[in-house]
Amino acid sequence: MKKFLPIILSVLFVFESSLAEIVNEIQISGNKRVSDETIKVYGDIKPKGSDFSNSDINNILKNLYSTNFFEDVNVEIRNNKLIINLTEYPVINEIILIGEQNIRIQNQIKKVISSKEKNSFIKNNLNNDINLIKKLYSSLGYKFTQVETKVRNIDENNVDLAIDIDKGEITRISKIFFTGDKKIKDKRLRDIIVSEEDKFWKVITRNTRFNENQIELDKRLLINYYKNLGYYDVEINTASAEVLNSNNVNLTFSI
Repeated sequence: MKKFLPIILSVLFVFESSLAEIVNEIQISGNKRVSDETIKVYGDIKPKGSDFSNSDINNILKNLYSTNFFEDVNVEIRNNKLIINLTEYPVINEIILIGEQNIRIQNQIKKVISSKEKNSFIKNNLNNDINLIKKLYSSLGYKFTQVETKVRNIDENNVDLAIDIDKGEITRISKIFFTGDKKIKDKRLRDIIVSEEDKFWKVITRNTRFNENQIELDKRLLINYYKNLGYYDVEINTASAEVLNSNNVNLTFSI
């Protein structure tokens, strides 16, 4: 089989070469904010007078799409002319956050989402941005945050993106339970973890808020505590939250 391999590769090379065509002219259309020369650089487009094969065309498509500047890219060779037709994404003129007055949190939201002012508006990114915002608020104790997005067209090349946030009420931990082969009293285990049950006298601490990142810390603290006692095979199988209502959850660690 090995002796036939060079022959097969040679046949494929000849076949690919037979599909190649010399390009004497490069025509680019549809671009408004990205110059022709920039497109040639981003597309890694060979100069006029070069041979272009199907793989070259595919590479140009892949390179131009990867810039996130273009919503649609069409590339073809016709009569020794490389023709590139482009549709640019509109640009985000302004991101408007509704429902959040805290400047620090506003800045954090704009930092974590992929949609950015003065960058391309890619509609497919919105669902991921919404989930990132919800995750951010969940880390602050707001488990049931609702987020909606609205787009206002300024002109065919520019849009404003409005993000409407209803963070709801802070979700607090009503009760903390420990189940399984725990061997240690619940009171002692509650002293080990960071999360705390919500009590009326705990008006300063933020640890009564339901925070998934904090719960991951709790799991590590419990594991380290048990290992220090000699239980080296300890596992925290689950840390589940039972939703009582939009304001309260019960937290259970299975040991």
